Amino acid sequence: MEPDSKLIRPVLPEPEQPLMQLALEPYDALIELDVEQMAVRTIHRANEAFPLPDGNGAYNVIMNRYADIMVHPDDREPFMQAFDPNTLPQRLREADGLSSLRYRLRLPGDWRWTEAAFVGAPHTGMPEHVIYVFFRNSDIPADDDSDEMQRNDLTGLLPEQAFFEHAKELLREHGDGWCVVVIDLEHFKLFNEWYGREQGDILLRQVGVCLTRAELENGGIACHMGQDDFALLIPYDERKIELIYEQVHGLIVRYGTSVGFLPAFGVCMVDEGSSIEQICDRASMAAMRAKDNYHSRIRIFDPLMYEKADWDYHVLTDFQKAMSNHELSFYLQPQCHIATERIVGAESLVRWRKPDGKMVPPGVFVPVLEEYGFITDMDKFVWEEVCKWQKNWIDSGHTPLPVSVNVSQIDIYTIDVPAFFESLIKKYELPTEVIKIEITESAYVDNGSVADAVTRLREKGFLVLMDDFGSGYSSLNMLRNLNIDVIKLDAQFLRMGGDDRKGIQIMESIVNMATTMGVPIIVEGVETRQETDFLSGLGCSYVQGYYFYRPMPKEDFQNLISNPEHIDTSGFTFAAKDQFHTREFLDRSVFSDAMLNNILGPVAFFQLHGKDVDIVRFNRQLYDEVNLSSFNDITRALQDRALPEDAPRLYELLDQAYSDPLDGAGGVIRFMRADGSTAQFRMQFFFLEEDENSRTFYGSVHDVTSTNRLSEQMGLLTRLSPASIIFLQHTGGELRFRVATHGLERALGIGRDELEHELNIGAFRERLDPREREALLQLIVNSGMNMGSFSPPFRVTAADGTEQMLCMRFDSVHDKASGVEYVLVLSPVDGSAQLGSSIVFSEAEHAVSQQTS
Repeated sequence: MEPDSKLIRPVLPEPEQPLMQLALEPYDALIELDVEQMAVRTIHRANEAFPLPDGNGAYNVIMNRYADIMVHPDDREPFMQAFDPNTLPQRLREADGLSSLRYRLRLPGDWRWTEAAFVGAPHTGMPEHVIYVFFRNSDIPADDDSDEMQRNDLTGLLPEQAFFEHAKELLREHGDGWCVVVIDLEHFKLFNEWYGREQGDILLRQVGVCLTRAELENGGIACHMGQDDFALLIPYDERKIELIYEQVHGLIVRYGTSVGFLPAFGVCMVDEGSSIEQICDRASMAAMRAKDNYHSRIRIFDPLMYEKADWDYHVLTDFQKAMSNHELSFYLQPQCHIATERIVGAESLVRWRKPDGKMVPPGVFVPVLEEYGFITDMDKFVWEEVCKWQKNWIDSGHTPLPVSVNVSQIDIYTIDVPAFFESLIKKYELPTEVIKIEITESAYVDNGSVADAVTRLREKGFLVLMDDFGSGYSSLNMLRNLNIDVIKLDAQFLRMGGDDRKGIQIMESIVNMATTMGVPIIVEGVETRQETDFLSGLGCSYVQGYYFYRPMPKEDFQNLISNPEHIDTSGFTFAAKDQFHTREFLDRSVFSDAMLNNILGPVAFFQLHGKDVDIVRFNRQLYDEVNLSSFNDITRALQDRALPEDAPRLYELLDQAYSDPLDGAGGVIRFMRADGSTAQFRMQFFFLEEDENSRTFYGSVHDVTSTNRLSEQMGLLTRLSPASIIFLQHTGGELRFRVATHGLERALGIGRDELEHELNIGAFRERLDPREREALLQLIVNSGMNMGSFSPPFRVTAADGTEQMLCMRFDSVHDKASGVEYVLVLSPVDGSAQLGSSIVFSEAEHAVSQQTS
């Protein structure tokens, strides 16, 4: 029999039924069980050497004889129970139509592990009394019991830890020219939600079969690392890796063009100086980078990937110390009334000055904090410092001016922002009028959580500003829905290279838009008198920029506003003009086409006819926003340019807009550009008209690619960081640990959430050797006497019961609010990890440790 004989497929009834996808996997034989007629029928035998229940005939006779002769004695009872015709149909109904059995089968020369997959139940498209059984020989000798028992029941692959152990043994004999390939099935959670858990299990089983074949053909080892992640250790061969990718990719595209859950392959060469765990980490990092491009889904590890991670950790470590060493502060930049030039408020801006006096630019550390999810720590620090300053200024008898603080999209996702500001106001006994909340415009794309936060903040009395208005997402509809108090507009529109008229038209349009909504405007970044006069002529009342004042230390700001002649306490007001009707926008004597397009933003008319969604007309703003030249004729059959899994969402939005003509419908849809990269657009549709063949919609489109990828990038960078950082928060009289990264996860066998839970309930102490526990806790208490040096090795019990030898190093930081905090760095004694875990203890935690010991 030729090796490819298993790829021959019989013709099956209704192959489009979900569970019948099993027929697309390689198998040795297929039989049909008729539990009503009590009969067995062979449908197809791909491998003539594979033994089947003999012939067609009575069910009980055939199955009993087959079990007695061909099934291992220890497996006969579960085999007969699995094939029991009295219980099998009910078991399949309860298992959503799919179940399986692994047993040892007598084959020439030896017993071999074999899988029988049962498919049935009415919802699979088959008669209730008919059941299909697919047989697959795994080619794994049954005498290798210890290895077989470790294998995953679903995929048939080794678990991660067993993979590491086997890989080390294999590499002792074959080290040169080998590589680790990490495979990540992107959006697999969405796959399960879309097609159901049973289809997800089938896909994982298919990948397991594919990788089992790869390890046998190449003499390597494969493993299921968990969820949708796999690893393969094989000799490096670029073409073979491409073939494996094509096979895994082929398993997915069999579900049809409506699915685009593509695999990402990361490859890292084996080297003598690195452990198999480190090599897998590097391959994982390369796989994450492969997700950035749908055109090239195989990436080879580049050391520069680690250099950035190392730099990021250096910034994070320095920043944590900077917060405690009082290196951080905030500057204030005044906001002025154009007509009177008096100061009406200020914006707080974070500054980092090192002990040697050098300033660290925000552009260096702010992006890193955003990527790793620590920007909220910095923001909360600035918010509280501003409230402290306002409290001291008011208590000293001065008149306060409102100061705005910046709130990011990450802040809103991470904490309850309205509740936090309410607690600050109560803590420092401040009126809400002295704190303004600035939220960047890009955050408003997710109207759900941001809109809720804005509503609650305004209900509590805070003034809410939309920062960076006009950067790409603004619309009249957005302003109406979010009910913003003040718009902040960047003066960059007045400096658009040689096309000054275009910038002026944009500025005019935005001012008119704000006027329509009755919303005051602050223009920031104003640098010249000419710009100030132009803005005044447009009707803008408030500006912020170098023309009036640069950002300054709070002491200088205090000196400035101490003079009553320099301040205006009336706040931000809107001088209403005569109202006009929206239809005046269509009057060419009032607004030019350019001005109207700038007001509307990127818009188009869409037509739905049959299954095709076409862009029938669009303005220049949409052409620039979408960058139409980067797509292959996106104006026709728009659904074919969307990622396959997003195409149904496009139809769903159009249906919702048709059902709700007043408010329309909006959401984010992903599209593939001509170069293979993806772009994410927020689309808002409004139904206009229909005829017997089509429906016409009006819609706006905004590019939100970078914003929507932020959360995923944060998670990836956190996961791939070589460090484990655990921060301690002291709130409400309780100590709470928050684990950000966990470098010792493999060594200890516990995940980030489990480690965090054990630390918070004190259970982690039980992992310490009882003979060393008291001395170790005493060492923690006395750590301040010997900073920076490593302790003697000590034992920690891992999840699997093994003892891990660790050592620890101490450092300390100082925080004005919480006092002294200690940083405990845990590292494996064998040095298998470049950097271990950092756990932050406060002095209060030391007392708790002593009481517990």
